[in-house]
Amino acid sequence: MRIPPRGGPLRWCAEVGLGLYRSVVLVGLTCVVPLVAVPVGVGGARLAGSWTAGLDAPLAVRVLATLGEGLAVAFWIAAALFIVYPLTSRGLARAARRCAADWLEVRHEVRYRSVPPVTRMATGAWWDGEEYHKTEREARRRAAVHARFHDPQLHWDGLWAVVASVTVLPVSALPLLALGFGIYLAVTPALLVYGVALIVAGLVIAPFAWRILRPVATRLLGPVPRTRLSRRVEELEAIRADLTQAQAAELERIERGLHDGAQARMVAMGMSMGAAEQLVDSNPDAAKAVLAEARATSATALAELRTLVRGINPPVLAERGLVDAVQALALDAAVVVDVLTRVPSRPERPVESAVYFAVAELLANVAKHAEAERVTVELSYATRTLTATVQDDGIGGADPAAGSGLSGIERRVHAFGGRLEIDSPAGGPTRITVAVPCELS
Repeated sequence: MRIPPRGGPLRWCAEVGLGLYRSVVLVGLTCVVPLVAVPVGVGGARLAGSWTAGLDAPLAVRVLATLGEGLAVAFWIAAALFIVYPLTSRGLARAARRCAADWLEVRHEVRYRSVPPVTRMATGAWWDGEEYHKTEREARRRAAVHARFHDPQLHWDGLWAVVASVTVLPVSALPLLALGFGIYLAVTPALLVYGVALIVAGLVIAPFAWRILRPVATRLLGPVPRTRLSRRVEELEAIRADLTQAQAAELERIERGLHDGAQARMVAMGMSMGAAEQLVDSNPDAAKAVLAEARATSATALAELRTLVRGINPPVLAERGLVDAVQALALDAAVVVDVLTRVPSRPERPVESAVYFAVAELLANVAKHAEAERVTVELSYATRTLTATVQDDGIGGADPAAGSGLSGIERRVHAFGGRLEIDSPAGGPTRITVAVPCELS
């Protein structure tokens, strides 16, 4: 249902209709617990009451009997929920997640326990991951039962259903009850005023009552907290492994640059100076030529060392900050680069370095793969997040799996809790955004 963009009676009517529809959906999703628990509880209370009704005993015994009656009612309710909810809570929670995502943009990704495969052992018994069984059919059945009834996410969904039945259900049902009871009273002429007042109240609260879903969905429709922590531990372990690999690759690059570049030239320079030392008395002119060659070699070695150090920590980045460093990259790029900046001050040094090298890698990818003529680099800072966007007019088709360096950028920014967003359809243009949460100095 689309809501008109402008205000007025038409928009208000649309919001009321949408609110009533969503209230009906929420009532349907959250009324299962009362529909199961209330009849079972009433039946258990009557059963326990019939047992204690004819009991002729002192007051203390009657008090104990009343407590036993309450425990019996609780037992029957718990037993009913234990039987019903593993069969219904998963579907109800999934439907509630869809509603929260579509209505409120509250999105959660959860994982349910899958049914493990069964294995036939050498003894002829079947193993389901928990215990042995005589037949394959029994093993598969028990494996399915274990996966369904012992899934922590399923229990968390059951908790959502119970909490929603005492929070979301009564609040979302308020406009429906007000409308229904108001129409019932409006039929009676003597109560017409009260009926109209209830109808108006129901229509007024209809656009807002269903929003009780947001706080409950945010807390209880996500993954199990223990599972969430486990996933975070896995993410941190993956980040640590990526950083270890990146550090090893960087050390290897530095070692290779020193060995193949400056070290070889320094060795050649030492050999030249030794030859000049032998020629200085017998052939001074040849010695001067050898020394000149050694001086040229030392200048080349110094330039290579400066290039290597610049690749580790660019001086312009350390001295003048991210904005000037990116502008320096733009001046050296093979294509025309426009730099737009809205960063009021310098971010934290590790974040600054990560974003700089990400932009440098993206510009290098543009030069090698994009066939672009113009690139725009935009740096901005908002809501405690530093964002760098590189957009080109090239052929598009950027893919992290194609070995273009995007996966390395993603690992680098992910270590800081950042993200990499790629929009690169075939034929272009390509727009890649690096966003890293940080504080400015």
